[in-house]
Amino acid sequence: MAQYADIIAIDAPSEAASGGRVDFTIRVKNTYSAPIGMKVEATLEYGVPPWPSAIIPVDWANVDSQATWPFSGYFYMPGQKVTIHAKSFWYGADGQWYADDEMIKTVDLTSAGPPSISDFRIADFVKV
Repeated sequence: MAQYADIIAIDAPSEAASGGRVDFTIRVKNTYSAPIGMKVEATLEYGVPPWPSAIIPVDWANVDSQATWPFSGYFYMPGQKVTIHAKSFWYGADGQWYADDEMIKTVDLTSAGPPSISDFRIADFVKV
């Protein structure tokens, strides 16, 4: 259980195609009695460590007491299943960031079906 920066959810698709962009949102609630600074980071766990980080353009915010803040990010799906490992932090009065909560969400690789040609026509061209 988090002390102040409680991760409520990771909103992400359950599967994605290799090479496709995967957008996600980490929702973090301020459980403290006053506004505090909160930030997040997300590691993409797959294959052999070290694991890369996801891109979260705005990874911190000052959040009002009892409010939930959405931190949005993305990554490009590798050729295998990925576990998004999110971590939250809160900013202390001493100027330090403190690790608080963690949550994971798995994104499976979609199975690629056979390619299909839906409407293929040969046109006659007349050269004039």
